Amino acid sequence: MSIIQRFLKASVKLAHIWHGRNMASTPFRDTARSIARKKDYISMSVECDRARSHSWWKNIVECGAWGVTSGGARVGPPTPDEFPGIAKLFGTTVEQVAAMVAADWYGQEPHGGVSPRVMNLAPLLDQLTPEQADALGLIVRSMVEPGAETERAA
Repeated sequence: MSIIQRFLKASVKLAHIWHGRNMASTPFRDTARSIARKKDYISMSVECDRARSHSWWKNIVECGAWGVTSGGARVGPPTPDEFPGIAKLFGTTVEQVAAMVAADWYGQEPHGGVSPRVMNLAPLLDQLTPEQADALGLIVRSMVEPGAETERAA
């Protein structure tokens, strides 16, 4: 392998490492996309008490935060006054919506950089009784621990 080929290979490897560590978290957009798989944009607008229009939901799903729409407009963040309606649609708290907005639009990773999935589930998990939380923990651990499937099959 030539020096140039080795250099290019190393550059590609570094680019993948750099990109993986610096990828922006988009919990707001991820949650909106998940909902949009099951509902249309008009329903999303109605279910958030019209905090945002159906076209804004379409733009956030398709373009993301600060994305440029086909009409050349930027997708701006919702205002704090709109958070309660969005929290209703997302099935989460106003505080979680604020954290999602901070992550998507301003790059502020809340809670030590936890995943969007954890951010979205956190308020629901907090509503569980200690016994329910323990049971759910056992279920989740059995699903992700290496060898758990092999042990169950044996």
